[in-house]
Amino acid sequence: GTVLGLEAVLADGTVLDNLTSLRKDNTGYDLKQLFIGSEGTLGVITGVSLQLPRAPQSVKLAFLGVDSYEDVLKTYVQARKQLGEILSAIEFLDAEAHEVVTRDGSTRAPLSEGCKHYLLIETHGSNEVHDEEKLTNFLESVMGDGGDGSGGGGCVIDGTIAQDESQSAGIWKVREGITSALARQGCVYKYDVSLPLDKMY
Repeated sequence: GTVLGLEAVLADGTVLDNLTSLRKDNTGYDLKQLFIGSEGTLGVITGVSLQLPRAPQSVKLAFLGVDSYEDVLKTYVQARKQLGEILSAIEFLDAEAHEVVTRDGSTRAPLSEGCKHYLLIETHGSNEVHDEEKLTNFLESVMGDGGDGSGGGGCVIDGTIAQDESQSAGIWKVREGITSALARQGCVYKYDVSLPLDKMY
């Protein structure tokens, strides 16, 4: 989504120069997306023009524990609904992945064990007070009794909010450490598939 244009070399040596900096270009096919999606089979990408967004001034990170995959989906729906424009990431892992990553003690568990599933939710925004209020309201609705009519009440049983960059990095380490932790356990089969959310787990 941030790629504005690209340069690519075709199999016969022809250089395709489409290094535009325009956000919208209606002059023909959107070739950049074809080259990106073809992963090198149509040509080798040798240059890219990117749109660089401003770094967020307010970053918030929550790590939540739930008891079922159904509650993962409910929390996800409420996060999309209530956090809207400041929601930047939602990541999910189950208790087995959490245990593998934290087993050797090199990665600290953000929450006590006992939840079946975990969600990492990050927001990016430009107004610290506004963003904190939105995240607090969201957490109250998914951890509360559901009396606000949101439909997500009570699905989160445990949670924590990172207080600084160090805590944020520690929480992200749990999610990002899954791949290397699994590799240390032995042979791993990996798949890159897309599924509807209700079928994924």
